[in-house]
Formats: sequence, structure tokens, C-alpha cells
Amino acid sequence: MNSQPERGRGTKRTAMAAEAGSAAVKGGVLIGVAILLGVVLLQITDDGSTGAVDKADGRVQVATTTTGPDEELPDTTFLDPVKAPDEIRVLVLNGGAPAGAAGAMSDVLSGRGYTNQEQANDWESVTRTGNMVTCRDGLEREGATLAIAVGDNTPTEQFPDPAPPFSDEADCVVIAGLTEATPTT
Repeated sequence: MNSQPERGRGTKRTAMAAEAGSAAVKGGVLIGVAILLGVVLLQITDDGSTGAVDKADGRVQVATTTTGPDEELPDTTFLDPVKAPDEIRVLVLNGGAPAGAAGAMSDVLSGRGYTNQEQANDWESVTRTGNMVTCRDGLEREGATLAIAVGDNTPTEQFPDPAPPFSDEADCVVIAGLTEATPTT
């Protein structure tokens, strides 16, 4: 009986383990160098002038590309931020809904942040089915947001000409028409 361990077999396992550990260390170093190189290149090439928001005035920049048969020109449009509900001057008119519906709608909208409202009134010459929102030119997004606050898939339409009664100072007019979906508190 030989009491000495078999040489060669244990040495192979130790060498393989050392090679595997060495490969893991090399891989980790390579990843670290790649990350460091990426950060350095980003710092060198990024001048900070890109971004979706123009920090000076808060407007959002939307870039589109127009393609024609012979040219490709970038167009840039700046959109003003959507006004907050309390910044929109709202008038609620009763356009066929039961008496008091415009006042109730006005109260509901006030509870939803539309606090800059003129007194609700009647549009006696109009009788419509369903509610409707109409806003002056340039306030289409605010009109869409107001229509959501009115509820039940309320449509938006272009501001009429002639303007609705009592709307000289209004940005948007909500017309409460005959509907089952007149908002309640």
C-alpha cells in the first residue's frame, strides 16, 4: 500500500480552477474598462445641449422630419405646456339639459380644479343632446383635458363663430346638453 497521494490528478484540478478564476478576473477587468471608457467618451462628446425640454421657458420641443422627393429638412415646433385647470377661464352654459344642470356641472368642475369660472348660464337658442367642450384656438389640449373632467366621452369642437353668449372672457365653454351623464357630486 502506498500512502502517498496520487500526483497529477489533484494538480490538474487545481490548475483548472486557477485558470477559471483567472478568466473571471480578466472578464471583470475587461467589463470595468469598457464602462470607464464609455463614461469618459460620454463626458467628452456630450455638450448638454440635447433634451426634450427647453429649460429657459419650459416649452416642449417636438422635432419632426419632413421628407420630399429631393430634400430632408428638420422642422422644430415648440409647444407651450398645457395650462393648469385653474388657469383656464371656463364658462358652463345650459344647452338643453334640465334646469340647474349647468350650475351642477360648474360645481363638479370646480371640485376638479377648474376654479376660474364665470357664473353658469343658459344658452337659450341651443338645445343639444350630450355635453360638449369648445375652446378658443390654441387651447385644444386644454379642451381635451377639460372634456375628460366633464366625463363620459365628452366631445370637443372648434370654438363657434359667432361665439356663445356670455363667453367674451372665457377660454373654454362647456355646454351641458340633455344627457343621462350630467356629472353629479
